[in-house]
Amino acid sequence: MKHVPIAAKIRTTRGSSQTRRLRAEGLVPVEVYGHKETNQSITVNEKELNKILTSSRGENIFFLVNVEGAKGEAPLAVIKEIQYDKLKSSIIHADFHKVNMNEKIRIKVPIKILNGDMAEGVKEGGTLQVFMRTVEVYCLPAQIPEAIQVDVVTLKVGEAVHVSDLKLGEGVKATQDAGSVIASVAAQQAEEVKAEAVAGTTGAVAAPGAAEPEVITAKKKEEGADAAKAPAAGEKKPAEKK
Repeated sequence: MKHVPIAAKIRTTRGSSQTRRLRAEGLVPVEVYGHKETNQSITVNEKELNKILTSSRGENIFFLVNVEGAKGEAPLAVIKEIQYDKLKSSIIHADFHKVNMNEKIRIKVPIKILNGDMAEGVKEGGTLQVFMRTVEVYCLPAQIPEAIQVDVVTLKVGEAVHVSDLKLGEGVKATQDAGSVIASVAAQQAEEVKAEAVAGTTGAVAAPGAAEPEVITAKKKEEGADAAKAPAAGEKKPAEKK
């Protein structure tokens, strides 16, 4: 994982009005915690933090938190939670977790789906559904993978990739259920029937906790003359000549 330094200052002010003032100045309130130590309230520059996250998109980062005026070695930390302003897309708060290189931690690692549009089942007219984009792992900080690649090129209709199928590095263990589905290929016809059923159901509500998968389909072929000959809605089919 990347080790990226970030400048920080101790935050002594509290309250929503003070927090709004800090954000107006381009600062992000951050809480640093871990190792049974007292939480530390700091601020970091929003542009600097956003630049680091943007340039390292899809990767976990070790932050070297350089607090102004602090003595000793800068603590190493990872982001455990980050909050964005939904309207402005700016960062409004973050939680950093201190890292001890000799202690295992739980952390989410991004999953990268490879060859989604080239999967055997998709070429056959199926639909690739992606249910998970991250997986939580438990390992030493030095063993944290930047990303876990899942190649679905051989996935056929009706087949799926589960957490148990992930190729994790030595000492890395997934904390989520081994049977959890990461991606699967469903028959296109089944998806169309499902879509029609949802469209024709008034007041239907999805089951609690049901995952909403991302869908990847093969490019549809242009319909030929048969489609052009089909009668329009409400148009009567001409009588056959005897």
